[in-house]
Amino acid sequence: MIDADSPFYKLIQDLPEALSADTTFLNEIHQYAEVISVKKGDYLVRTGEICQDGYFINKGLFLNLYVNNLGNECVIGFAADTMYPFLSSIGYFTKQPSDFEIKAIESGELLCFSRDHLESLSRRYTAFSEYYQNIMMTIIYKRDVLLAVRLSSSAEEFIRYMYSHYAWLVNRVPDKYIARYMGISNAWYCKLKKKILPHI
Repeated sequence: MIDADSPFYKLIQDLPEALSADTTFLNEIHQYAEVISVKKGDYLVRTGEICQDGYFINKGLFLNLYVNNLGNECVIGFAADTMYPFLSSIGYFTKQPSDFEIKAIESGELLCFSRDHLESLSRRYTAFSEYYQNIMMTIIYKRDVLLAVRLSSSAEEFIRYMYSHYAWLVNRVPDKYIARYMGISNAWYCKLKKKILPHI
């Protein structure tokens, strides 16, 4: 039984039972993963870098950002220890320099796996390949749904939707980043939130 204080505990609890009971697989996970700590404001990936790693979030909150040629940041997604536990850049899959950045907005802890190690595990353990593919597809699907709701709703409707379906996001992410995700000013977001909150 792995100790609840272990940096591997959360990942092992998330794995299918066939993997969490496989001591050979678990030994490889311990061998391959690098436990890394991040501080608020740290970047995992910067624009132009090739993303070689995938991350499992033990603790922390992260933004996916697009930065235009004028240096303006656009928030395109969120990842946290309570939701979307795997984290990487699309460049991980395309093997091209990243157009996006990943920034920590809380201090945290991650398990870092290299592409080679993830691909090796996927080749040799069918259950891990299925688990990893399913979780990444679920993350992409949920982000697409959130984007679709944002684009098809008024600002007020979208804030109500977030309170109903993503309370962790509204309660944990600083207002300015949600406002950037919505494409509105921070002042307008705060005004709408203050108006809506008493009725939820």
